Amino acid sequence: MTVSSTVPDRRPLASVVYDGLVTLAAACTVVVAAVAFARTADAAALHQFGWCLLVGFPLVQLMTRFPFQVNTRHAGVEVQFDVGVLVFLLCFAPAWTATLAWALCVIPTNLTQRKSWVSRVFNASIGVLFAPVALGVTHLLGAWSGTRAIAVAGGPAELLAVAAAVTAVFLVDLLVSAVSVAVQQGTRVRAELADGGTWLAGAAALAVGAVGYLGGLVEEKLSPWAAGLLAVPMVVTLIATRAMRTTRDVARRTEALFEAATALHTQGRRADLARALAKHARMVAGTPAATVRSVGPGEDEIGVPVVAGDGHVLYVTAPRNRDAALRAADEKALEALASVGEAAFFRVGANEEMHGLARRDVVTGLPNRLQFSERLALELERAREDDRLDELVVLYLDLDGFKGVNDRFGHEAGDELLRLVGTRLRDTLRGGSTVARLGGDEFAVLAPRCLDVEGLCRRVLAALRVEVRMRGHVVRAQGSIGCARARPGDDVGTLLRNADTAMYRAKAAGKNRWVEFRPELLEEEIARLQVIEDLQQAPADAFVVHYQPIVDLATSEVVAVEALVRWRRDRGDGVEPLVGPEEFIGLAERSGTVVGIGDAVLRTVARDAVSIPVHAGRRLDLMVNVSPVQLRHPDFTTRVAAAVRQAAAAGSRLHLEMTENVMIDDDTVEVLRELAETGALLTIDDFGTGFSSLGYLRHRPFSSFKIDRSFVRDIATEPTARALVEGMVKMGQALGLSIVAEGVEEPEQAAILREMGCPLAQGHLYCRPMPLEQLHAFLQRPVARPLIA
Repeated sequence: MTVSSTVPDRRPLASVVYDGLVTLAAACTVVVAAVAFARTADAAALHQFGWCLLVGFPLVQLMTRFPFQVNTRHAGVEVQFDVGVLVFLLCFAPAWTATLAWALCVIPTNLTQRKSWVSRVFNASIGVLFAPVALGVTHLLGAWSGTRAIAVAGGPAELLAVAAAVTAVFLVDLLVSAVSVAVQQGTRVRAELADGGTWLAGAAALAVGAVGYLGGLVEEKLSPWAAGLLAVPMVVTLIATRAMRTTRDVARRTEALFEAATALHTQGRRADLARALAKHARMVAGTPAATVRSVGPGEDEIGVPVVAGDGHVLYVTAPRNRDAALRAADEKALEALASVGEAAFFRVGANEEMHGLARRDVVTGLPNRLQFSERLALELERAREDDRLDELVVLYLDLDGFKGVNDRFGHEAGDELLRLVGTRLRDTLRGGSTVARLGGDEFAVLAPRCLDVEGLCRRVLAALRVEVRMRGHVVRAQGSIGCARARPGDDVGTLLRNADTAMYRAKAAGKNRWVEFRPELLEEEIARLQVIEDLQQAPADAFVVHYQPIVDLATSEVVAVEALVRWRRDRGDGVEPLVGPEEFIGLAERSGTVVGIGDAVLRTVARDAVSIPVHAGRRLDLMVNVSPVQLRHPDFTTRVAAAVRQAAAAGSRLHLEMTENVMIDDDTVEVLRELAETGALLTIDDFGTGFSSLGYLRHRPFSSFKIDRSFVRDIATEPTARALVEGMVKMGQALGLSIVAEGVEEPEQAAILREMGCPLAQGHLYCRPMPLEQLHAFLQRPVARPLIA
């Protein structure tokens, strides 16, 4: 007889103490038997002991492969019919010889079974105790013999003693195992015994015990070869036992599946359905260790997935370390239960769909903000109860450049892209996570049990990178992600706000990345909002223009100047030092104020174009930075045309500098062509840091590019940087483009650039950005000799 092969991770103290006492009693029995055998051991005793092991061990191994489940509701108590082997050994050898041999047969057999170690040790211990119980009964009934534990005379009294011994072993085994299971599982002992299988198991035990006694009679009265005839009743008994067990298992599973089908299809909510599924999984699998959870089966478990809808997948699992025949039947039964469960979940989902259209996004079919907030509130409460708030993670997603898709291809194309992104997110994040569309091009992800935030964000970033062909064009989408972990005191609004704050930081950091929320981000976001507010209220004259010369590397003569905007910010308590563009242009683009700032700078440069050539004594090109936001403004081309005419009247040319990202935006192609038609020259700024492409350079109306300072900085110390810059120079020369090296600060850098054939340079080596008045004075100085390293 055995107990359940799966033991809870945290066993009650009473269960540990009880099982420990049983094990201690078994250990004492083994020690006493070994000492008694050692005192009386002679050649004959050793010969008997050896035969006991030779015959008993394989028989015990065989009999334990045919267990019989007593309780039909779960696999708590099982009978193993090895008591017949014990009776045979007692009929063959003296008491202590048979007891010690029995222990050495039972212990390794049970310790090597595919069960938990707790079950193995307990089953081995209770098996050892069979011997003293049987010896005690036969001794009381006078069935002892001098050379055998049971006298093999074949009389009625002796047969009665054997039957009584087998019955006593069975009852002790049943009671001890039932108490162990009841204490361990928290059930009643009576519940473990009140089953018709108890009588069947008892009758089978008596039959097997009789076969063991018959074996003793044959060994004593007949030729040893006649023992082979015992195979017939033994095989018949084992087959009958297996047949009874199989029949009972089939009946139990069939009844459990009918009950499950009835119970599951009466549930109206997913939570109730999941609880009912867990209850009936224990009945179908026949073990209290069967579970329903969102994590798949481990190495020692069998499991079947159940699609629960809304991207959720549950797993019905049961221990793998049970009898092999049971395992195959369990898998089929669990598959049937999973089918019933999936049908029930589908029905519940259909009902929820009918009554929950208000909680669905009509474009993507994903949960909308309302439903996402409800689920987030529910998971927050569960996380607090389970003390795992740090595992609950919310992602706030925003597609980069989505507005351009709507503007260029229409809202139907935009909806198609949203559906594609939603599908990819849902397919990527199956198994407990919730994906929702909050509105526009914003999505959200709820991961209630996330242990790897970085891995989650990387998977989501990959899912956001999609390519879709629209009207003959390939549209590439990507996104920015803000991540927030739940903290004590957080509610739904706080978590979403934190994730949204982190998402904006990801966009400000360059997009196509993820940022995790930190408390200081909120403070920084408040500060940025204050900057945006100040930008919106700032007058046009708060933005001043400084100029930095661009020189000819061969002659050191100034050939152009770049206009760089500065902000004279007024906080109300005094004017602060001028703020550089790197601190506010990004926020100006985010808020749209960059259009007004750009117009102010363009007007200032056009006005200054009158005086700059006069002080230089020659024509100078004027270079102005342009934001992609300005390019999308409908009046921008008109304003540029006016500035070009004003600069040309003073003998200067106007250059518009823009980043490489503009090149790959198909929406700007027509705008660039219109700007070139006004007479403005187009320059790529920070070349090499974005989407550098020879094809784009060939098919866009650019006349020059600036090599980014990050490459120029290292050309004197890193061969790779030097090779890259040299390649850019040669490419520009081949395309007939003018080339400017930015960030030149050392004479050695200038010398290397000059050797490469780079014509123009800009940097602190020549001059820092300065106001117009200082530029006038700088231009009137004599031209310096070319700098050499």
